[in-house]
Amino acid sequence: MTVLPTNLAMEAGLVATPRLAVVVPARNRRESLPRTLASVLCTARTDIELVVIDDGSTDSTESYLASLDDVRLKWRRIPVAAGANQARNQGAALSSAPLIAFLDSDDAFRPGRVDRLITFFDENPDVACTIDGFSDISDRGERIHRLPRLTPDSETLRQLLLCHCIPLTNSTVTVRRAAFDAVGGYDPDLRRHQDRELLLRLARQHRIAFGTATDVLKYRSANSISRTHAGYIKGLDDFVGRCPDYRSSGYGSILSYLTVRGALKAAMQGHFSIVLAELQAWRKADNLPGGLHVLPGYFRGRRKRHQLEQALDQLPATTSAE
Repeated sequence: MTVLPTNLAMEAGLVATPRLAVVVPARNRRESLPRTLASVLCTARTDIELVVIDDGSTDSTESYLASLDDVRLKWRRIPVAAGANQARNQGAALSSAPLIAFLDSDDAFRPGRVDRLITFFDENPDVACTIDGFSDISDRGERIHRLPRLTPDSETLRQLLLCHCIPLTNSTVTVRRAAFDAVGGYDPDLRRHQDRELLLRLARQHRIAFGTATDVLKYRSANSISRTHAGYIKGLDDFVGRCPDYRSSGYGSILSYLTVRGALKAAMQGHFSIVLAELQAWRKADNLPGGLHVLPGYFRGRRKRHQLEQALDQLPATTSAE
């Protein structure tokens, strides 16, 4: 088991005013939590806080958190699972630092990420939020996802987010508390595309910067939402319903592409029961295209998305998380 470090200053309770909070939503993650928490608490800094929200776990997550002794750690249990977004919002509210970094309970920070984030925001007071690249780790190996070197203007950034041209995971999002509170935090009713939807709201009024680092480890565990295609259509339908941009003519083919590709991925992997369930969900969708024009729209949308990626100064690798 991973051992969490302590030092004399921490044991004495001499913790500085927090400059950065790391918020971790956790549900039934007893096996991965030691790695996740150790990746934050391994720093000797006393000006950070780590906030874990146990989202109604039914394993030994609660007893594990209760056994930890580090004054930088705060945790709270939600008796009945409310979802990761509600847990993230509660964790942000429980923290006090002006910067909030999010970290999923099966992911980890590389050494130095906490220091780098604090330094970056000190040096860039006009930036409200950053997103970074990450290393995607699965049973197939490791794949590095880098962001473009230059951050586009706000309108182009919104287009890239809507067209799913940027590799994303919640664990790479860091935001100033003032901006996070101003947009109302994460949407508690959205199960997928939470990071994308939050960034779209932030981009309307705040500056978002791409980071050049890849100091987040994204572990694709067997029960990761981002690893299964089940529920993709329902998640996309809910997300699209919150984004009026998709109702403009310029996004019709992109929406056809995004709708079809989830079922195609499941089919290519041989998950035919999931394909059937997704097709049924598609028939019930309120915000997704249907009819015979969807298939040609899929190819037009795929081509348009590829052209957008080619226009970037560095081609990002997209993942099933999108």
